[in-house]
Amino acid sequence: MQKVIKSAGLITLILVFFTLNTGFTGTNMSSDNDNSCTLTVYDSNGSKAQYVKVSTEVSGGIGCIGGRDFTTDKNGEVTLKWSKGCYLKKVYVKGKGYDVDYQNGKTYSLTMKE
Repeated sequence: MQKVIKSAGLITLILVFFTLNTGFTGTNMSSDNDNSCTLTVYDSNGSKAQYVKVSTEVSGGIGCIGGRDFTTDKNGEVTLKWSKGCYLKKVYVKGKGYDVDYQNGKTYSLTMKE
């Protein structure tokens, strides 16, 4: 009986270890398998928006929950990344949402509204 209890305890320990190692992997991390597009952001005056926070919202299934945060460079450009199999449907610039349908590998521009 003690062998059964020890074996069950060992199996439980292995299962807990496996669950903790695989259950908390970073799904929001960038990888080589990500989709990406380049976005140039302009302010309402038509000037390139430097160092502006850009956030994304994706859809497409349970693995597509959430988004990522990015910042434009000195040229107002940013490379947006999202997981394959997901759709980039909304971009937030300085907290204001813009409905989009951005595709992998394409280049876009967005002019902020006041």
